[in-house]
Amino acid sequence: MEERKHLLTYVEQVFMILGISLLAVTLICAAVGEEAREYSTMFALGAEGIPIHTIGEYLLSSVCITTLRFVFFTDTFIKRWSLAGRTAGMLGAVTVLSGGLAYLFGWFPVDDPKCWVAFFISFGICFLSSAALSVRREQAENRRLEAALRRMKESEEVTEPGR
Repeated sequence: MEERKHLLTYVEQVFMILGISLLAVTLICAAVGEEAREYSTMFALGAEGIPIHTIGEYLLSSVCITTLRFVFFTDTFIKRWSLAGRTAGMLGAVTVLSGGLAYLFGWFPVDDPKCWVAFFISFGICFLSSAALSVRREQAENRRLEAALRRMKESEEVTEPGR
């Protein structure tokens, strides 16, 4: 599916996911932080901010999600799945990962259905934002490559006018 990428591409992906996740948590914190203080370690400071340990947990989560992206969207491990299958597998794996991390780090009571509803809303917003940014980046990269190819073809036509 995807060409071999440089390590910095993966680091960039980790920080994009981290940034979007922290933005989402910050907005939720500002909106319902005081009410959520008793439900979650993420909101231990209420509307005042995000605890440092939560930022580290989100960094770990971002690294894990980027690793899953590598597993599902390169041909290194999975060679014959369709894009829809890879996307579904990735979403399922990230949901299981997030549920495990929520339990491990006390992000929310995993036995409370309304917390899961809030999680899926937040997860959906983060997923759609990340997907939109990735698509835009790929489109911009494709436009640059097409322009470079066009310039290359034009320069070949100028150097070989008889063809």
